Amino acid sequence: MKKNLLFEDILRTVSRYFVVIIIAVVIIIACSGIRFIKSGESAIILRFGKIVGDTPEEQVHDAGVLFAFPYIIDEVITIPTGSVHELTVNTHFTDGEMTTYDRNGYVITGDNNIAILSASIKYTITDPVAFALAVKDPGYIINAAVSNAMINVAANYAVDDILTTGKDAYTKAVREMSQKKLDECGIGVSLSHLELTRVGMPEEVRDIYELVNSTNIQASTRIEQARQYYETRIPGAEAEANSLIAEARANYSNYTAAANSDLYEFYGVLEEYNANPEVVRVRLYNTAITNIIRKIGTVKIVDDSDSKIIIN
Repeated sequence: MKKNLLFEDILRTVSRYFVVIIIAVVIIIACSGIRFIKSGESAIILRFGKIVGDTPEEQVHDAGVLFAFPYIIDEVITIPTGSVHELTVNTHFTDGEMTTYDRNGYVITGDNNIAILSASIKYTITDPVAFALAVKDPGYIINAAVSNAMINVAANYAVDDILTTGKDAYTKAVREMSQKKLDECGIGVSLSHLELTRVGMPEEVRDIYELVNSTNIQASTRIEQARQYYETRIPGAEAEANSLIAEARANYSNYTAAANSDLYEFYGVLEEYNANPEVVRVRLYNTAITNIIRKIGTVKIVDDSDSKIIIN
């Protein structure tokens, strides 16, 4: 009899705890549909595998408290729409020697050279529904789109352009083509930034390329120096030439005026000479002697026995 009472007490105690556990489980399941969506996140609800809502506004839920059915019925998927995500693409980069080209990453440029590239990508999620449901691995699709664009765009650029002056243009073209491919896939992302982080030549030809590149840089420097010298010397030579021409023209005008003045004076004297030659001859003679004496200054005459004449 006592054993039966003890068994009944144990059974009642176990039953009470079992009921409590069942109630707790029911409460937990009932509350499992209550989710807190953080700032910078969005959420969608899948009810038996189908998205809840007919329009994007009804399908996407922003930050705050979200009420859904228990997880047995509803699945809540959160998407970090407010974050900038970063991805590194190393598909076409090989560190070290390229011993087997079929197992190493590289691109072939438009001038049939090989370049090795790696890129850093930043993207944002613009369509949470497409990002969560369109593909299983969005990162893989983004990597594939950028890798494919790097190959296609490289075929339109020379290796020197990709490594030097055309690097920015190449990067822009890769980003635009990648975005176009991602839009066609419909995964709901937007590439906000793409940057080539490592750009170079294979290890086997790197020293030769750097030598050629340094030579090209020296040649460009010399050409620029020559251009600057040309731009400096030509204006100076033109200014000097203009100055000489102006001086020659001024001398021409002066000499011509002086010659004309002497000519007019000669014709005046000639007219007088024709009218009275003797008077004009004496006048001209006296004028000439006067001018000569004025230039000589002092004349000393010595004795006849001394043949020297000293003129100061």
